[in-house]
Amino acid sequence: MIALVGRCGLERLAAALRALGETVAVLPDASPAVLAALEPELVYHDVLDGVLMGPVFAAALVGRDPGPLLDAAAPWIDAQLAATAAWPRLLRGPRRPPFGAFGLGAPIPPALVRVLDRAAAWTAGQRCLDLQGLWARHGIVEDGVLHTLGHGEAELGPRGCSRLSGEPAAVVEARALRALLLGQRGRAVKALAVDLDDTLIYGELADPGFADRNPAWCPEGEAPRGEDERAFWMAPRGLHEALRVAQARGLLLVLVTRNDEALVRRAFRRRPRSAAPCSGWLQDLLLDCSDFLWIEANFGPKSESIRRAAAALGLGLDAFAFFDNSPLERAEVAANAEGVRVMDVPVDAFRELLISGEGLVPRESPSAGLRAASTAARLEVKAAAAAGEAALLRFLAGLELRMVMRPALPGDRPRLEELLLRSHQLRLTGEGSLPPDLSEVWVWSLRDRLADHGLVGIGWFAGSGADLRLVELAMSCRVLPHRVAASALAALRALRPSAAVQWIDTGRNAASAGLIAEAAEAAEGVAGHLRLVVEGEGAP
Repeated sequence: MIALVGRCGLERLAAALRALGETVAVLPDASPAVLAALEPELVYHDVLDGVLMGPVFAAALVGRDPGPLLDAAAPWIDAQLAATAAWPRLLRGPRRPPFGAFGLGAPIPPALVRVLDRAAAWTAGQRCLDLQGLWARHGIVEDGVLHTLGHGEAELGPRGCSRLSGEPAAVVEARALRALLLGQRGRAVKALAVDLDDTLIYGELADPGFADRNPAWCPEGEAPRGEDERAFWMAPRGLHEALRVAQARGLLLVLVTRNDEALVRRAFRRRPRSAAPCSGWLQDLLLDCSDFLWIEANFGPKSESIRRAAAALGLGLDAFAFFDNSPLERAEVAANAEGVRVMDVPVDAFRELLISGEGLVPRESPSAGLRAASTAARLEVKAAAAAGEAALLRFLAGLELRMVMRPALPGDRPRLEELLLRSHQLRLTGEGSLPPDLSEVWVWSLRDRLADHGLVGIGWFAGSGADLRLVELAMSCRVLPHRVAASALAALRALRPSAAVQWIDTGRNAASAGLIAEAAEAAEGVAGHLRLVVEGEGAP
């Protein structure tokens, strides 16, 4: 259930959401009682209510002081914001008039600036859908707005439709909302497989003119071509920027290209940093080999490349999205790598898909920034495992692994909910819901000399006396190669030795089938490579 709160164009938005299969309620104001009855999974709140703010805009446009009207509206708006704050919420971002809205070169009336600044203050620091940015990325004409200076009511003709998809503005907005919902429901992807030639660069890497066409990159052993500023402006910056946004959200980047691997690692390198001011822009924004967690450079089918990358990262194919400029490559992956979300649109649409595409906006998580570093550390562990058991144990002993087990805190809840959504292999029972009361919930965090893995595990008890049982132990699949899950289970069982514990086959948790036996073999779990610290009340 999605609750749309406000009046400005929300009926058309509701119709678009219903066409996408969502259940929607449109509320003219935020009634706490109504919201409690609906129990929405998302509240989309249009703070600038058209009926309330219309007189304010009208006064500002004719130069009247909007202060008294704003002051009169403020208590109601504050109360509305307070009413929706108790639910998962997204605010609808205010739009500013585009350049020229009041005549060529004419400034926005100062009184109106005051209103817009006040509106921005109401949404500052909140999770907000930047509707103006969404329209801009889709080429929807900013001043093609019906009725007033409001937002969300784009014209119904071509000026109010996306140049990427041809869909009306209401459908574009509905799809952006649904992208957030899919993330909340645990259906967002975890990794992006991205092509190189004619996608991240102009032309082909193997072309002798590659460096001239793409001076932002400098093959090893060669001199940079031209000045840094020119190199920066010649690069496909928009797509690289969007990939940086995705990376910051915790999505893992994989390079999949039909090139010789040695050539890719030699030539796809950012030009060296210089003293030029724009050199920092180039280094911070544009990607090269060092930004990809895994590289598949070969001349075989890209479906097989993605399979190898998935195996290396410990992910299923359904965790991947695939971006390639070639319709043939997209069709091959769609046919032969079932589960991969193939982005079957022109490369010009990739940027918008990465920023707000369905399935590409993962659930917000405090662990997002740790994910790539943690996965890179896990790849080193897997490389050591490939050298044999003795080599792996020596490697683990040198990792300086330290795990802390403690009672869960209220602030842990978002990460714990994400953990239960995303972890499948290291689960005892597959219990899906975090209990409302965290008093019997314990969590684990892990770090080593390579990375801080953050909060990686959860376990909790239920019942009492003869009915006391360990409901679930769940750990991030990222720490599977570190061999710490048995230690965590042993420490958890030591808290309530009489609790019943069982393993239930979920169809996806075969990796934890022997976990109970492993934990029983030694009171401290796997010895020799892990320091485990138990903190908090009730610790043994």
